[in-house]
Amino acid sequence: MSVAGTSFEVLEITNPRPRAPRIYYSPAWGATGLAERLADAGIRYVVLRWFETLPHVDEGEDLDILVADEDLERTRALVESEPGTEPIDLYSASGLPYSDFNDAAYYPPHLAEQILATAIVHESGFSVPASVEHLRSLAYHAVYHKGAASGLPSAGQHPPAGAADHDYAAHLERLAAANGVDLVPTLEGLDTYLASVGWRPPEDTLRRLATHNDWVRALIQDDPDETLPERAELAVFLLRERALDILGVDDFSRLLDHFGFDALLVEPLTGDAASRAARQLRGGNWGQGPFPVSGGEPAVLAVAVHHAPIPPYEWLQHRYPHLTNAETWELKDALRRRIESLVPPDERFNPVHSADSTHEAWQYLRVVLPERVPELHDEAHARAAALAPPPGLIRNLSVGRRARVDVVDGRQGPVVRKTFVPAFDRFLEREVFARRDLSRRIGAIPPLLDSGATWVESPLYDDRLPRDRRPLPLPVVREMVAVLRELHEAGYDVVDAKPDNFVLDAREGLKLVDLEFLHAYPDGPGSFVESANFGEPQADFDGDRPVGDMSYASRWLSATGMPLDLLVEGSPWQQQMHRAAWALGGLTTRAGSPPRRLLSRARPLARHARWLARERLTDWSLQRAVVSAAQTRRPG
Repeated sequence: MSVAGTSFEVLEITNPRPRAPRIYYSPAWGATGLAERLADAGIRYVVLRWFETLPHVDEGEDLDILVADEDLERTRALVESEPGTEPIDLYSASGLPYSDFNDAAYYPPHLAEQILATAIVHESGFSVPASVEHLRSLAYHAVYHKGAASGLPSAGQHPPAGAADHDYAAHLERLAAANGVDLVPTLEGLDTYLASVGWRPPEDTLRRLATHNDWVRALIQDDPDETLPERAELAVFLLRERALDILGVDDFSRLLDHFGFDALLVEPLTGDAASRAARQLRGGNWGQGPFPVSGGEPAVLAVAVHHAPIPPYEWLQHRYPHLTNAETWELKDALRRRIESLVPPDERFNPVHSADSTHEAWQYLRVVLPERVPELHDEAHARAAALAPPPGLIRNLSVGRRARVDVVDGRQGPVVRKTFVPAFDRFLEREVFARRDLSRRIGAIPPLLDSGATWVESPLYDDRLPRDRRPLPLPVVREMVAVLRELHEAGYDVVDAKPDNFVLDAREGLKLVDLEFLHAYPDGPGSFVESANFGEPQADFDGDRPVGDMSYASRWLSATGMPLDLLVEGSPWQQQMHRAAWALGGLTTRAGSPPRRLLSRARPLARHARWLARERLTDWSLQRAVVSAAQTRRPG
């Protein structure tokens, strides 16, 4: 199109990029006009660096601006009030959404506030850092944001990554001389200086920065002395103020227990401990993040040992590269879903923060409760040692959240010993009761051979159940149901019932071997088909629940090949006919069948192709717009 004799290319972006720190101001304003508008609006901000030549801005350079949280949206609205092509990277003091750096505040928030509070006015009219804050913030940027890309030398094995965009060493040396600071212009020298003046970021912030900075990654080394025995991991959770108001400490403690976290302490944060946690952990950023409101500052500290950490799933490891136990995320996700069920959508918040690993957990404790670290260290090691291999170990069968199962030498040959963590002794009590008392009435329950303060022993069976075959033989499935029905009629549900909890011995027959969730109904059980043996317990259920999906579809369907009502009430003939139809569906139309698998793979590929085409068009459109603007400004 043409306006007043000037030609323009008009491009419509139908899939605009999401909001980001990068915004653009109008070339018609120029840097001077931008400074005037920011001053007139009373916005609290600083241009962080390379401001000495302002209002002149070199071709291809941007302005790095730090702004107070309360002025972020006003700044964005002001800059975007007219079409722009001149770039600004806009960062908020606490790392609010779309003004953060790698999902964290650009500087620890208390340091960002210090930069803003001591700002001065440059001769160009821009607000800039005072001299000492300029030195420290530039050193911080060079070391922790840039690393080897700053061009600064390193005493370690991290050579500069090619030509840097600025001469950081010379600039820092001039600033150091102006402030009377004896500075060694290397990455290690700057790190030492920043640590000496309280500007070294805390451990969890360093871990976030290490994702994109190899030099910082080398700073973070796990201490082998902090590793707990028997694969156990230390966990630290920080329940935030708003979550405490809604749930309370008791509900939070029950959730820890549910996921197998063996709590060393769960207590409110007060005084200096609360202040240190708020200021030094999570980069000092306790804002709302991607949620409508903030969860508030940390209010409760929980320290726990987890005895069976699960390696993070691939997508989870990609999202949280330093996370070492998927159960930590599972607990936090369950807590968030619980909060979402209790508050309106526009009042949702992040209720909890946690350490990502044992190493980071110890770092948190050294910040929050330094005087109690030796005591917690000894207790954590003692708790972890509770699941050490038992005497006479022949082979281990499993290690779970609350117990380990082993084959050991018994008094008359090999037996199965199940050893429990003391904090979960109620699960042991159920196992002992079932084997001592119920086994006399129900033959499918193994008898009690021996027991101790933390363990129970039962016979070792030669399991012949065809576990790689689905569905299982119909007579076996029917017998499983008969065992559960017999227990139910006696007033009990297994709760954790599933085919994997049975073994089939050639001589002894079918046995139910996992009864730690056994639940008694003092007033008598309800409907068998609606019992906790086959799905989620009823709303008024007050017993322990296993972690994970308890639905019939998840736990039973692949082994039975029929719906629940037919499994419980159907005749053998009806069940066999349905299983035949079910097997045919597995080859043709049901989820997981070959045709459905091909279709499910084709759809994501098509979506990815459409997304890639839109991204390429968007990139091309933006590049053309910038080039056209530059050509318009260039004389001649």
